Amino acid sequence: MYFSKKTHLLSFAIMTAAVIKLAGAAIEGIIRMMFARMPSLLPDMLDTLMWRVQIISSVVQVALIAVIFFMSWRKLSRYRELIDEDDRAELGMLQKEVLGEHLSSLTANEIGQLIQIWAVILIGAECIYFFASMIYRRFTKELVLVAINGAAYASFVSLYNMTHGFKYIEMMTAILLGVVMTAIFLSDRYLKIAAVVISIAFLLAFGVFQMQTIGFSGREIGIVWSSVIFHLTETIGLFLLAVYLSRHYIGL
Repeated sequence: MYFSKKTHLLSFAIMTAAVIKLAGAAIEGIIRMMFARMPSLLPDMLDTLMWRVQIISSVVQVALIAVIFFMSWRKLSRYRELIDEDDRAELGMLQKEVLGEHLSSLTANEIGQLIQIWAVILIGAECIYFFASMIYRRFTKELVLVAINGAAYASFVSLYNMTHGFKYIEMMTAILLGVVMTAIFLSDRYLKIAAVVISIAFLLAFGVFQMQTIGFSGREIGIVWSSVIFHLTETIGLFLLAVYLSRHYIGL
């Protein structure tokens, strides 16, 4: 059984999730610029206000994304239930013969499987990422105390940069696995190449690149490149993925 080329359940869910994440990041950024009280080169997660903002933002994002994927799944189920299960395979063959290119690129079952995969990635893995962030915040607090009690500040910056990628690696891996699995379903080599390129960039940022500082509004701000690549991937990257799927594949 296939859907009409006008039905875009998977790409709509991914695009909406990306927009939600982008809006959350923008709101956090605005609040950080307006109210952050920590010295600019120290992690914002140590600022109690910013940490609470991140907690609220994460909870709201997960809830909204869960609603979006649930609605997409319900809509898909409603479409499938219009046809008896025993007749769906026969209907699919008939649709291919009669409608041809006006059908979706994947069957309804395959689209359903991808919706479940991306729901696990963007909801389940996000919850694990939030738990890892709490543990990493505790670690960073201890690291700051060591720096305050006599260790060189440069050593703190170096250790923070070297370990920061651990906070993101689980969620980054989940997103890239989602891209690769989608590419396997669609036999799309470009998505596979994109996943490899992003993986290499993240690993280089994690293990090689040093934290950089820039001046902004009279403050010195530290930039951790593994963090930059991760947040670009989970916002702009997911949005571009959804656009790519909707434009290059029918009915996704």
